[in-house]
Amino acid sequence: MDPSDAQAFRKRFLEAADPSRDFHLLFNHLPNVLFFAKDLDGRLLAANTALIRHYGYQEEGEFYGKTDFDLLPRSMAEKFRRDDLRVIESGRPLLEIVEIFVDRRGIPDWFLTNKMPVCDCAGKVIGVMGTIEPYESHQGLLPPKFDLTPAMDHVRAHFKEDISVRALAEMCGLSVRQFERKFKEHFKTTPQQFIMKMRVYSVCDALRETNAAISDLAVDSGFYDQSSFTRQFHKHMGITPLQYRKRYR
Repeated sequence: MDPSDAQAFRKRFLEAADPSRDFHLLFNHLPNVLFFAKDLDGRLLAANTALIRHYGYQEEGEFYGKTDFDLLPRSMAEKFRRDDLRVIESGRPLLEIVEIFVDRRGIPDWFLTNKMPVCDCAGKVIGVMGTIEPYESHQGLLPPKFDLTPAMDHVRAHFKEDISVRALAEMCGLSVRQFERKFKEHFKTTPQQFIMKMRVYSVCDALRETNAAISDLAVDSGFYDQSSFTRQFHKHMGITPLQYRKRYR
């Protein structure tokens, strides 16, 4: 088929498609994919069943109209809102964002997020939509030239220990400058911040499921003392470790 004919067929097909047919429901049948769409004010107005269940809701009516600030720790919600506004204001997508995401029980993990603008028939941006997938399930789809895997594997296994950026760079056959640039380009954070987040999130299970002293958990997770741990925990989770334990037990 001639490319110009294909474009014409595509244009007619998209114009004829009924926007009320709920194309987003297709996401209910894609494993491990969470789908959302928000308006300009950040209200969640479309989602697949997996996302609604992820937050612990059983009925759509109870979920729609919520914002990230209703569902997530404040610091995390603020970060997601900044990304949404970038998409809305620029009209351009943000793709393959590697970030922490949690469910209603406060369980954190690494996810891969893609965000795109939602436009009306006149081309005006009226919101943002996106997908969220577990990062682990996406690793096999990383580009062949992705060369940070040795460092990532080491961080996951040894994040509670002292890790130098130079050592991570050497594992990948890169200079420190090359490694830091590639790392930030892909993960949207520095290696040091990534390691700190890993330490903070590793404590969440113990805070929810055990009565261990917070000071002991802090040291076991690689922090010098409870004070530094509490400071970093609040920075990344929006609440103190004690508040987290009381809220999610």
